[in-house]
Amino acid sequence: MGLSDLFLPERLPRQVVYAADRHAEIVTLQNGRIAARRREEGMALAEGSPDAWEKVVARLRPEETGVVFSAAPFVYNFFEFDRLPWKTKALRELVTWRLQKIFPEDIAAYDHRFFQLDKKRVFSILAPLALTEAVERCFRAHGVPLIFIGNSTVEVLARLQAAKPAPDFFIESDRDGCTMVFHNRRSPIYIRKFRSGSGADSVEEIGKTVTFVRNNYGVDPRRYWLVDHQDEGASAAMEARLEASGLSRLRAGLGEAPHIPGSS
Repeated sequence: MGLSDLFLPERLPRQVVYAADRHAEIVTLQNGRIAARRREEGMALAEGSPDAWEKVVARLRPEETGVVFSAAPFVYNFFEFDRLPWKTKALRELVTWRLQKIFPEDIAAYDHRFFQLDKKRVFSILAPLALTEAVERCFRAHGVPLIFIGNSTVEVLARLQAAKPAPDFFIESDRDGCTMVFHNRRSPIYIRKFRSGSGADSVEEIGKTVTFVRNNYGVDPRRYWLVDHQDEGASAAMEARLEASGLSRLRAGLGEAPHIPGSS
């Protein structure tokens, strides 16, 4: 199956497994709302741990299920061209050619998807095939229908499209990593992933990234969403530090679990 086209499910799953840095979350959906959530600590799902996946999938109900990975295993790139061909095959060849010029590894080992953002820009995403294929095997072995494999970053971006007001950027924060996504007129323009250290170190890196985007992309990012997969204490501490640096947190439009497809 690989990654679903555009990372959006053709139909919404009844339950979703969120594969975070060091934990898993099993979410049950009912009528577009979260009916139940269960967090499992110490699960290195994003690293493809067979034992961790066995434990999680064994606890699922045998109904249509989706998997949403954190940003950790993905590689993001933006490409800009003078113009883009309108034929799909020619476009894919052009994007692959550009990717091969900058990516040091074998592209054949990855599931490569891309989104055309406008007449010149493309958003490229790579996911390790070994990871997605291992997940599919585990679900088949347990008889659980897997209908969707997605990505939390894209899920939050999709949520942002309808948000009023929309933030200037959003932050996904977990124990081991932090991802920042900036946009202009609701179209992503810059993504940065970095390893998390202490809360103060993460805030310092966030400030440096905001300054870089402000100086290079013609936007003035000040309002942000924070999607923190740790706890309320860590979220509040980061919010306080960012407020001291002149950044304002928005909550409107974010929802309870913006990384879960179909949840409100």
